[in-house]
Amino acid sequence: MADLLIEIGCEDLPAGSVKPLAAHLGKTLFDVLHKAELCSTQPRIYATPRRIAAIWPDVTIQQPDQHVERKGPAVAAAYVDGEPSKALAGFLKSANATVDDLSTIDTPKGEWVVLKQVQPGRSLQAVVADAMPDVIKTMPMPKRMRWSDYEHEFLRPVVWLCAMVGTEVLPLSLLGLQSTNTTHGHRFHSPDAVVLANASDYADVLKKHYVLADFDQRRDLIQQQVSKKAESLGGTAVSDEALLDEVTALVEWPVTVAGQFEQEYLEIPKEALIQTMQENQRYFALLDKSNSLMPAFITIANVESVSVQTVIDGNERVIRPRFADTMFFWEQDKQKKLADHQQSLGSLLFQEKLGSVGDKVERMQQVGAWLANRVGESEAECQLAASLCKCDLNTEIVKELAKMQGIAGRYYAQRDGYSDAVAASMEEHYFPKQAGGKLPEHGVAQVLSIADKIDTLVGIYGLGMKPTGAKDPFGLRRCALGVVRIIIEKQLDINLDELIAESITTYGQRLPTDFDPQTLLDYITERLKGYAQEQGYSADVIDAVLAKSLSNPLDISARLRAIDEFRSTEAADSLAAASKRSGNILKKAEKASLGVVKPELLVEPAEQKLYEALQSIEPQIATDLKQRDYQKAMTATASLRDSVDSFFDNVMVNTDDEATRNNRLGLLHQLNKLCSCTAELSRLQPKET
Repeated sequence: MADLLIEIGCEDLPAGSVKPLAAHLGKTLFDVLHKAELCSTQPRIYATPRRIAAIWPDVTIQQPDQHVERKGPAVAAAYVDGEPSKALAGFLKSANATVDDLSTIDTPKGEWVVLKQVQPGRSLQAVVADAMPDVIKTMPMPKRMRWSDYEHEFLRPVVWLCAMVGTEVLPLSLLGLQSTNTTHGHRFHSPDAVVLANASDYADVLKKHYVLADFDQRRDLIQQQVSKKAESLGGTAVSDEALLDEVTALVEWPVTVAGQFEQEYLEIPKEALIQTMQENQRYFALLDKSNSLMPAFITIANVESVSVQTVIDGNERVIRPRFADTMFFWEQDKQKKLADHQQSLGSLLFQEKLGSVGDKVERMQQVGAWLANRVGESEAECQLAASLCKCDLNTEIVKELAKMQGIAGRYYAQRDGYSDAVAASMEEHYFPKQAGGKLPEHGVAQVLSIADKIDTLVGIYGLGMKPTGAKDPFGLRRCALGVVRIIIEKQLDINLDELIAESITTYGQRLPTDFDPQTLLDYITERLKGYAQEQGYSADVIDAVLAKSLSNPLDISARLRAIDEFRSTEAADSLAAASKRSGNILKKAEKASLGVVKPELLVEPAEQKLYEALQSIEPQIATDLKQRDYQKAMTATASLRDSVDSFFDNVMVNTDDEATRNNRLGLLHQLNKLCSCTAELSRLQPKET
């Protein structure tokens, strides 16, 4: 057994493809080798801008021989007058065997012909050679290219191919190249070919030639270097996982370099400067102890320069024009107040059939006022915030830096003297920006965020432009989940059906007449279901609550907590079974028979006991439901367990006497209604023992 190494060397890969390509190489070929019983240990992955590679430890050079038993025709059908029949002859031909190779076995259906053969195992070289074309073909590449006069395709031109098993070259012909035992070091520090003595030496040898091939190791080193350099400068580097991944994919030998820029640029909102540094230059911005931006940055070079100052000067020189442009846009925006951009929102298209962004803002104002009255926020502030929240879309800084949308609005609203709540809502009404993202903190921003999202949901969904598969261009899934999370986590008492209805009225005649609001409510409820699952609620608990056809997420959340707690009690299984049983009985009964229970017709002690128990707790449960104290209501419901068990053990509901039967059906109806007041208990599954 030995280590298997395959390395594909190429011209510099796009940063976003470096690690996925290497991971695909490692996993896909491992699946093939594992199935072929040649490898059982997961590979080590290596990825740099100029190479993707993997090492599969302890591979076997040859597959074990396989003992194969093939069943042929029945003995009775295998021979005719002592000679092989057509069926047997065909079987022998397909197996490339003779009659002398056959034997027989006894089965419950009689005696059958069998052929026992030894199938030689395939070599590692043959398995890998057969598998690699498909491995390459299925690699995740946004676009493939050809180079020179080759027919082969890859993301970038392939320059070398290294394949070894232990100390030997594994012969491979791939992408127009023949495999060798040579790799290449750093482009500048060690440009010549490097011969490998053993596949297991790969990472150590490359490190001596200024290539840190392990992506994760390189990433950790960069993070440590950046933190250490930032600390030496008296600051903290702005943490950004995506930036760290991208920088790691751009270098093979990371070297930390710090630079500075002029203090005057700090007048620009720090978010704009950070975005420019990260996205345009892949720099790490620095914050001081007060969380203010420092006039400095850290970058990662791919070379140990003998003239470090030249590298620093070059990086400082390229960032200045970008900051100068951003300063120009900032200065231009200073000449207008945020509200001055309101009129021009009419020229920005929201959606062709739904009107402009200005139209959307007017709808948001109306829904925002309705929401403000529901949750106790200032209607005037909510309408003011709605009128301003999209104005920064027409500012110069947002046109240049799209991610400043909302952030710029906050700065400009603060500059213009608006209240903290209004200013914060300029940015926070876009929250949450991604799954699990932070929610708006201010009440005005919460109202605005819901108004914005429900307007998008009603408009786009109303036009029939529902998300399909991975396609969701208007972010309806994010909008729906955002509405659910804000209502539940910020404890807002809002009915979704009423919210949807209010939003529909703001659209006037823009929506199709056949739009059914229930379909949108169902869509949002599905997102709520997924949210509940992420919170740890079991499928049957969620099903039991949502079966009530509720539309208030806050109310649904309270019921979920109550049923989840009730689910762990001893009474849960008993009452769930009783609810299911009574429900089945009531389905077969005529509605006319489900009248008011007459106490004088209750003759059995068990039914009398159940009636008394129901009468005792019903008023208290009604009060609990009104106060949404579902946990208290379920505690009271749990007290029915003994009475319910006794009733079903001792009372026959469908007795021959009609009056008695109807009275007992009425009692069951009362029981079923009470048990289902918080959730449909019949949907709960028995607890696993």
